[in-house]
Amino acid sequence: MPDYSLNIHEDEAIKGNPKAKHTLIEFGDYECPYSRMGYRFVQRILKDHEEKLRFVFRHFPISKKHPHAEICAEAALFAGQEGVFWEMHDLLFDHNLSLNREKLDEFADQIGLDIYQFRMALENRTFKSRVQQDYRSGVKHGVNDTPTFFMNQMKYEGKLEMNTLRAFIEQQLSER
Repeated sequence: MPDYSLNIHEDEAIKGNPKAKHTLIEFGDYECPYSRMGYRFVQRILKDHEEKLRFVFRHFPISKKHPHAEICAEAALFAGQEGVFWEMHDLLFDHNLSLNREKLDEFADQIGLDIYQFRMALENRTFKSRVQQDYRSGVKHGVNDTPTFFMNQMKYEGKLEMNTLRAFIEQQLSER
């Protein structure tokens, strides 16, 4: 049975301290420029709180706006299975204004993935159900746009501004 909670799953890639008691989750879309901005904010915040915080990215492709978002999420999950989730994740956001199927093959080659296996996984939609699980988890918790953040299971309701997000995260860090 799929787990739609905000609990961390054993197959999720974690940035920061995997054993930290504080968890930040971003629901994002690889073609969304705001998700990219939010992730950039998180990278800066993580540098200051690396030992106290773990970060997980959950997939929330908004396919009506972003036609490649779902296949990009599947590509990231394949990369994660091979131990290079964050490398693919960063490439997707670094090039999020020009994503397409051919770019995904380039990225897979660049980070050393087996191209044949990668193509087969995308063609067979091997990770589609996992992407849908992330999406449904987001919907269950009130996500309707990207990025949406949760810190220690509390939804961030502020503007997408570095200082506002940092203040929210630091407040959560100080309360536990």
